Amino acid sequence: MAAVARQSRRTFVPSRVADVVFAAAVAVVLLATITVYKPKYAVGIVLGAGILLLAFRKLALAIGFFVILTFPEHLPGSLGVGATVAKPLGVTLALAWVASIVARRGAIRLLPRDHPALTWAVSAFIALAAISAIWAADVSQLIYDFSRLVQVVLLMLIVYTAASTASGFRTIIWAFLIGSAATAGYSIATGGYAATGRLSGIFDPNYFAARLIPAILIASFIVLTTRSGSTRAAAAAVLAVDVVAFALTQSRGGIIGLVVALLAAVALAGNVRPRIVVAVFVAFALAIGYYFEAAPTHLRGSFSTSLSSASSGRSDEWQIALRMFANHPLSGVGLGNYVVVEPSYATQTFNVTHVRYVVTDRLVAHSTYLEIAAELGLGGVALLIAILSMAAIRAGRGLALRARSPNDLHFYARGLLAGAIGMFVAYIFLSAEYEKDLWLVLGLLAAVGTIGRDLASSSLAGTGVGHGARHRISDAWN
Repeated sequence: MAAVARQSRRTFVPSRVADVVFAAAVAVVLLATITVYKPKYAVGIVLGAGILLLAFRKLALAIGFFVILTFPEHLPGSLGVGATVAKPLGVTLALAWVASIVARRGAIRLLPRDHPALTWAVSAFIALAAISAIWAADVSQLIYDFSRLVQVVLLMLIVYTAASTASGFRTIIWAFLIGSAATAGYSIATGGYAATGRLSGIFDPNYFAARLIPAILIASFIVLTTRSGSTRAAAAAVLAVDVVAFALTQSRGGIIGLVVALLAAVALAGNVRPRIVVAVFVAFALAIGYYFEAAPTHLRGSFSTSLSSASSGRSDEWQIALRMFANHPLSGVGLGNYVVVEPSYATQTFNVTHVRYVVTDRLVAHSTYLEIAAELGLGGVALLIAILSMAAIRAGRGLALRARSPNDLHFYARGLLAGAIGMFVAYIFLSAEYEKDLWLVLGLLAAVGTIGRDLASSSLAGTGVGHGARHRISDAWN
């Protein structure tokens, strides 16, 4: 029997090697053929395979590349790869994440296992969105937006897994900072301005301003708290570019969100509150000086004129969303169906200032919370607020369970939470339920809660916890 087993092994191994060589040869021939006729696709295949391998081995690093490449809404045309690479990269990350779950099983962090309440809220939100197909006027529109919702929720789950370790959290945070600075710097350097003089080009200025709020707060906390000179210099460079870009976007909703974020930073500052308070006062002084001395007429007029004339149609959309919610308080009109139903509200008994935006252009509600209320009713908006609140509360609890001497990464998390609060406020003025940055930030906030919960065990040091376990716990924020 032993001789038979040895013989089978001798015949099996060469056969397996031959199969691998044959498969590799076929792949090379196919890739060479694609290169001849569609070189762009060949480059994409090679890059996709490389990112898939990287994501399987270093998921956080792959997410970092994803964040940097997809931070702008549209890639510069010179890249020649289309408007965005979010979908192909997202599919690659999802495949690597699933493969990691299968290969490592219980060895990786999963949101359903670590935060069941948050997972149930997200699941209920998705289920309600799917069920709304029963009463939606346009099911095809619902299917399109439902697919977008599933994609961003999946991103949240993947980000949580990758960011639940200190190294993964730091990698994704710095990728977010680099992506913000690279996008802002490119737009400033190329002079991408809209007709009104607002910085745009590869992004919508309002969405970009909201997206910059977490980056500005994280970079500010790093500059004010880190002991590393090189880290402080890098964060200061990011902060300078982002603040200039933020001012050039001239986003009113972004300004309101940033003010709230700065106030939240004071509340969350902990033992560095004096530095944060001074920085906030300096920021407010500079902002007031800019407003009265250098701000364009468009921006100053926005805060001095009536809402209807300064909101570029937002007040009409808000009125319609509120009326839609009043007519369908429990069910809503169905996911994605706000733009389908809104023209029928143009003839109702309230003044519509910009009829074209309602009937012809069919703008979104320009408010994440009002749009969800109109489309999914009271249950939908309650679930969305619960998701945002639970992620923020989890992060707050994780920060409360801190080490005796908080280190740099701890303050990264404080800046993230303050910036997230500001971004949530900015989304009062934007329809952002499908924005990947929103769900990426939610995944990071949930990871803060997990890291903080692990860190809490450090209080057991000297009470019977093994040395190896104490070492792993004390390194949670390092």
